[in-house]
Amino acid sequence: MNKLVTLILLTSSLTLSGCAQQSTSQQSQYYLLSSDSQSYTKSDTRSVIGVSPVNVAAYINTPGIALLTKENHIRIANHHLWAEQPDLAISRVLHSELDALLPHSRVDSGELGRQSDWQYTITTQIDQFHGTASGEAVLSGFWQFKNEQRVLVTQRFNMKQPIGKPGYAPLVDSLRELLTQLAEQQAQEIAKKL
Repeated sequence: MNKLVTLILLTSSLTLSGCAQQSTSQQSQYYLLSSDSQSYTKSDTRSVIGVSPVNVAAYINTPGIALLTKENHIRIANHHLWAEQPDLAISRVLHSELDALLPHSRVDSGELGRQSDWQYTITTQIDQFHGTASGEAVLSGFWQFKNEQRVLVTQRFNMKQPIGKPGYAPLVDSLRELLTQLAEQQAQEIAKKL
């Protein structure tokens, strides 16, 4: 009887040990906010628009993807990670989208051009960039478009989109789509001021 109890306890502890080890050795997944813009050439650019680096809330600028699990409670993923720093990725995506959407302007991030050439500047602040437990992607913040003399546009945005199916990959796709929608809004307003 003692041998049977000892065998059961040993088997149980080995099973639990294996489960614990398996959960801590989960493979990390890395996600990229890809840029979907196509190749093109601009020959008739009438203005130079500088895209300042995007400012993001501190909880966003972490390696783990954020998920709002309940009101005012954020969970940062341990194994579902951004492939690059979120503020840099968001800046790159918005720059690429705006450059494609504004055919008569050279949109510059400062990496290939000179800030002294900028006639206009767009700045973007991201306050929320996460998923929710109820299955939505959320993007909110504000942006400004200005020239050297004054602010031409200031706009707040609060965008939500259902995530098609559960999982981090669909969440990243939905967040990327929200960035495209934001760039479209920005381009529309900017075009009115040029």
